[in-house]
Amino acid sequence: MIIRIVGEGQWQVPDTEMGHLNRIDARVEHAIEAASQNELTEALTELVTTVRTVGTPVADDNIVDSNLIVPDVSATIEEVSVWLSENPTGDGLIPG
Repeated sequence: MIIRIVGEGQWQVPDTEMGHLNRIDARVEHAIEAASQNELTEALTELVTTVRTVGTPVADDNIVDSNLIVPDVSATIEEVSVWLSENPTGDGLIPG
């Protein structure tokens, strides 16, 4: 799966990591529900760090579509709330 981190680039992440990413995504959703910017920043930091750690960077000159896009760690509650509201499946940032 190709995951783009806003402002950073793309990573090829093994499908076997999706369960781990979904657990972090649940923390993102909880932070939004609790309206806690601190919790959101912590969860996004963990999400972005995990994508970087388990994924392989996609070369900038390799043009491929992203399967998922995740916000950077500076995203606000308002910004992430909009992203979540635009997801028709209600799965959060990570499907599943």
